[in-house]
Amino acid sequence: MEKPKRAGVREVAKLAGVSVATVSRALNTPNKVSDTTVERVRKAADHLNFIPNSSARALSSSRTRSIGIVIPTLENLTFAKFIDALESALSAKDYNLVVSTTQKGKIPESEKIRRLVNIGVEALILPGASHSKESIDYLKKLSIPCIYSSIYSQSPSSTTIGYDNYNLAKELARHLIDLGHERIAILSGQIDNNDRAHLRYQGARAEIDKLTSSDSRLDRFVDISTSAAHQAVTLLYDHEKACLRNNITALLCLSDVLAIGALFSLEKLGLHVPDDVSVVGFDNIEMSEFTNPPLTTIDLPVHDMGTKIADEIIAHLETGKAINSQLLEAQLIIRESSGPAC
Repeated sequence: MEKPKRAGVREVAKLAGVSVATVSRALNTPNKVSDTTVERVRKAADHLNFIPNSSARALSSSRTRSIGIVIPTLENLTFAKFIDALESALSAKDYNLVVSTTQKGKIPESEKIRRLVNIGVEALILPGASHSKESIDYLKKLSIPCIYSSIYSQSPSSTTIGYDNYNLAKELARHLIDLGHERIAILSGQIDNNDRAHLRYQGARAEIDKLTSSDSRLDRFVDISTSAAHQAVTLLYDHEKACLRNNITALLCLSDVLAIGALFSLEKLGLHVPDDVSVVGFDNIEMSEFTNPPLTTIDLPVHDMGTKIADEIIAHLETGKAINSQLLEAQLIIRESSGPAC
């Protein structure tokens, strides 16, 4: 049995009462056609079950309408929220998002970037502004825009749209210090090859060193997981049981996932939050509002960042508008996990 013949662009043009060229513009560059015409063409295409051939469209217009992003992993809830907002905003304008992961660094980022470029992405998004020399050298040769997300820098050599990790971590540390905490341990993700984590740690440690005598030897660096945080906090308290139980009054966790792991560990150790130990996080993932007790944290504008980056890329590709670095506002959310030092 023969497959039914798929409707072509000529059939769509005939039903919509426009030229073939107008159909092409309405579907590929809708900003160049009136809204009424775009709507008429799309209704005709939907009625005929017309599916544009993306390969042919790319050959004829030198466009794929695809945007690429390389991230370490999809397991991170903040990345997932960001990608959801990014994909939604791009899809609304008929762009596709191609997501590639390095599997937590197991695959070189430069290799993933090359693969995306080879399939014709029109722009790239990378988290953070620090990348391998191989990646940077390759990116310099490209004629497509590259935006660095989740970070903000005033450097003219890179376009960043994100937040100020350093000063936000300082604000989080200052919150604990204002509550009277002087013995604060920092629980951080690994800071090697991760400029966002490094900046957060530097900001928190700088504020603590300036205003307290807290010892940096209490700080711990672990993978971002509740189990890693649980183990680190348990070992931290077991290391010098009497001394640490009596002196560490706050855990500053530079990720909500780490903070949640810390809460589990403290509960098993028989310590009450915030009466015995205050705990704060960073990210404001959905679960942080429902922990016991609810978690004090930094609310990152992850959804807004996804929408903003999508809008900036589309404007650049369709009008040539320059993409400038932008600092997005984040805020401290004070909940019940932080309280006065005992």
